[in-house]
Amino acid sequence: MSQKHKRHKLIKTGLPPGSLVYTGTREAHPSEVRTISYDSTGVEIVDAFAPKIWAPGKNLWIDVRNLTDVNLIQLIGERFEIHPLALEDVLNTRQRPKSEDYENGLFVVLPNIRFNRLTTELEYEQISLFLGHKFLISFQEDPDDTLLSIVDRIKDGKGRVNKKGSDYLLYALMDTVIDQYFIALEAIEDEMLEAENEIYAQNVDEQCKSKIFMLKHALSQFRHRVHPLRDAVARMGRIQNNIQEDTDLLFLRDVSDHIAQVLDQVESFRDHLMNLESLYHAEVSNRMNNVMKLLTIISTIFIPLSFVAGVYGMNFDNMPELHTRDGYFVVLGFMFIILTGMMVYFKKKNWL
Repeated sequence: MSQKHKRHKLIKTGLPPGSLVYTGTREAHPSEVRTISYDSTGVEIVDAFAPKIWAPGKNLWIDVRNLTDVNLIQLIGERFEIHPLALEDVLNTRQRPKSEDYENGLFVVLPNIRFNRLTTELEYEQISLFLGHKFLISFQEDPDDTLLSIVDRIKDGKGRVNKKGSDYLLYALMDTVIDQYFIALEAIEDEMLEAENEIYAQNVDEQCKSKIFMLKHALSQFRHRVHPLRDAVARMGRIQNNIQEDTDLLFLRDVSDHIAQVLDQVESFRDHLMNLESLYHAEVSNRMNNVMKLLTIISTIFIPLSFVAGVYGMNFDNMPELHTRDGYFVVLGFMFIILTGMMVYFKKKNWL
C-alpha cells in the first residue's frame, strides 16, 4: 500500500493543474463505454461512445468503465466541454467526495465501497458524475458495472427515470452507489456477530483479536470515506443552476438521509466493536485468572504435603517415627487426610 501511495505522489509531481494522468492502480485495459439516449417514449443503447444517437429533447447517459484510457476521457471531455480540472479529478482516483459547480454542469465525486470478507478489508472504487443540460456522464474506475441496475430500469421504460430529466438520473446513480454501503455494512455486521459468538463461546485466540482490529480499521476508513459525502450532497442542494429542477430536490434529500443512516450505523458499529474489544480483554483476563487460580490451589495443596515430607525427610537419629514399623503408611495416610480435607474445603468455597 505504501508503494502505491508513493507512486501516486510521483506521477503528479511537477505537472500543471488540469493535466490528465491516471493515478489509480488498476491494470491498463480498453475502457468499456455505454451510450444511452432515452425519454418516456423510447430508449436507444449503444455499447460504444456514440453521442450521435442523442436526439433533441431526449436525455443522454454515457457510462465509462475503466479509466486507464486517458485519450478517451479527454475526447469525452472535449465533446461535452467538461472543465479540465474536473477531468483531472476523474483520473485522480484518490479524490475525497465532493460536488463542484461549473458553468455548464455539476460535477460529483463519490466512492463505491465494498467489504471483502476474506481479507476483512474495504475495497474502493471512485465514481465521478458530470451532469449537464439533458446529459450525464459517469466514470467508473473498475470495469465491473456497479450501475447496471439503473440501465435495466431505463430499458424497462416504466420507471420514474425515463419520465424525469438527467438530474434525477444523477440522484438515482448516487442512491445506487450509497445502497452498496448498506451491503458492505451488513457484511461487517456479520463479521462482528461472528467475533462476538467466538468470544462468548470462549474460543478466544489471536485470530479473534486480529479480526476485531481489522474491523475497527475498516469502519474507521468507512467513516473517513463517507463523511465528506454528506457535506458534498448538502452543497448540491444549495447550488443555484438551471440543471437541477426544484421538484427533484426532494430525491436529493432522500440521498442525504441515506448517507446519515450510513454514518449512524458506522458510529453504532464502532461503539459495538469497542465493547467487543473490552469483552475480549475481559475474557482473556478471566482465562488468565482461572489459570492462576488453578495453579494457586495446586500450590496451596502441596505446601502442607511438602512440609510433612520435608520434616520426615531429615532422617535424624532421634526421630522415633523413622523406626516405627508402620510409620511410612501412617504418614502417607495423614498426608491423604490433609489432601482430602483441603479439597472438600475448596469445594465448599466454590473454588473448584
